[in-house]
Amino acid sequence: SGRKPGGQPGHKGSTLEMVDNPDHTIECKIESGSRCEICGELLPENSSCASKCEPEVRQVFELPAIRLEVTEIRAERIVCPACDSVNVAPFPESVNARAQYGPNLKATAIYLANYQLIPYERLGELFRDLFHCPLSQGTLANFIKAGGRQAATTVGFIEGKIKESNTVHSDETGCRVQGARQWLHVASTLEYTSYMIHPKRGFEALQDFGILEGFTGDLIHDYYSSYYKYLRCRHFQCIAHILRELTYLHEEMNQSWAREMKDLLLDAKMLRDRENQRMPGQRKVIGRQTRDRIQERYADIVLEGFSKNPEPEPVPGKRGKQARGKALNLLIRFENCYEEIMGFFEYDDVPFDNNLAERDLRMMKTREKISGTFRSIEHTKAFCDIRSVISTLKKQGQSVMGGIAEMLRNPGQMFQTD
Repeated sequence: SGRKPGGQPGHKGSTLEMVDNPDHTIECKIESGSRCEICGELLPENSSCASKCEPEVRQVFELPAIRLEVTEIRAERIVCPACDSVNVAPFPESVNARAQYGPNLKATAIYLANYQLIPYERLGELFRDLFHCPLSQGTLANFIKAGGRQAATTVGFIEGKIKESNTVHSDETGCRVQGARQWLHVASTLEYTSYMIHPKRGFEALQDFGILEGFTGDLIHDYYSSYYKYLRCRHFQCIAHILRELTYLHEEMNQSWAREMKDLLLDAKMLRDRENQRMPGQRKVIGRQTRDRIQERYADIVLEGFSKNPEPEPVPGKRGKQARGKALNLLIRFENCYEEIMGFFEYDDVPFDNNLAERDLRMMKTREKISGTFRSIEHTKAFCDIRSVISTLKKQGQSVMGGIAEMLRNPGQMFQTD
């Protein structure tokens, strides 16, 4: 980038600061018989008030020793004086085995496996080395599956919130389950995220997902045809994808109109951003003259593109229409989908791109590089449900670790305070 390493101008630093109330204090005393470092005079054994001054202070920030805590629950037993039956006090509902792991330990394992994406083998080593608690890969897998069942009760609430929202971002990416290619689908808003893995990519998968059925808001996607089968919502295309296509046409196929269209889209974004900043908290309406100028420029660029990319001529002796090139197909989309493409400019609440959904999917590629494929359908669903909760926690500024622990304790109560 040409910039120097380290913090950039304007970056807010995070220097380690001393605290007023340390947990521990160590007193360093001057040894008896010491002499002054400057003049060599023998220092007094018992410092008088005249010779005392404030001590020099340094602080060391350290993790405490980490170890498991074992809590023993003892249920009182009383013998009935009438029939000699032994009556036992009930154990807490969550304690149902002679020896079991607690919710905080399980939450830590789920956090490290599903958020930090640590593979099971390394995660078992981590618990052994840090907590002196060796966990087998089977035990860790059971934690994840149980956590997934808890998360599933919360995911229903998340999906309901997404359906009620005004704008939904949707996307999909390939992944592998049991050695076969499947698809991770996502539907997300600024506050909520829901994932689903499905063998199919298209409309059948979206129907099984169920979130877009009956949705009447704005749907942001990447011009995938299956989304257009939902007729009750408004469709808007991701401009980031279109910009990449225009860059390819200009740089690799020498299509000059593509560079002009790219400049127009970026100019329109700048105008919309400037309008949004000018009137915070109010409806941002771009002037009629500015709007007309952009529309005329858009139409002129499309006409220029068509003039250089006519329909292919039929080949004698070959039946059917000839295949159109990338440039012509994109031009036809520009001609037929003005509002879908320029929605970010025409309306003040339509996003410029589908980056929100793409960011939500990016973790799957990271997981596959670190941990490989999924080995069971049950584990796959558990991962999706837990990641839905984790992504929602992050978007709402909540603690991921604390949220997972709360999910294990009270799964039906999460996110429902609003």
